[in-house]
Amino acid sequence: MKAFPRITAMTRGLRRHQAPLLLMFLMLTLMVGVRLGSPQNPNPRPVAYLGSDGVPEVRLVPNALDQFIVTGSINGESTPFLVDTGAVDVAMSYAVAQRLGLELRSGGYSKTGNGNVASWTARLDSVDVGGLTVRDVKATVLPNLHGDEVLLGMAYLKHMELVLRGGVMTLRPFVAEG
Repeated sequence: MKAFPRITAMTRGLRRHQAPLLLMFLMLTLMVGVRLGSPQNPNPRPVAYLGSDGVPEVRLVPNALDQFIVTGSINGESTPFLVDTGAVDVAMSYAVAQRLGLELRSGGYSKTGNGNVASWTARLDSVDVGGLTVRDVKATVLPNLHGDEVLLGMAYLKHMELVLRGGVMTLRPFVAEG
C-alpha cells in the first residue's frame, strides 16, 4: 500500500463525497427527465360525459411529450392508444394482434415513417374510448411496430368530431346534421 498512497487517499476522499455526488446525480437525472417529458398515460380511465348539447364527449389531456395517450378497448380488451391523425387505420404490432386473437389477412405493403413494410389487415368488432364505440373498424398490423400502444388512426377518428382547444382534445361522435 505504501507504493500508492495518492490512490488510497483519493479513494478515501471519494467515499466521503459519495452521498452528495449521488444526490447531485439523482437531482440532475430528475431535472432532465422532467424537462424531456414522459410518455406516460394521463388518461387511464376516460369517461364520456354529456356535453351542453346532449352529445357525449371524452376529454383527453396530453402527456409531458404533448401526445394524447388514452386507455380504451379493442373487442372488449383493455388497450393503450396513441391518438394519431396521420395513421389511416388503427395500427398495431404483431404481438398486440396476437394478444387480441385477431384473424390476420395479407395486407400487402404499408408506407410508414421507416419506409414500405409488409403488413396484415384485420377487422375489429369494436374500438372504444370512454364509451365512444365504433364497430367494424379496419386495422393494420405492422411487424416493425414495437410496444403495446396501438395507434388510434382515422379508421376510428373519422367517426368523431375532434376538437383541440387550450391543449385539451375533445372527442365526440360525429352526428350528421339534417
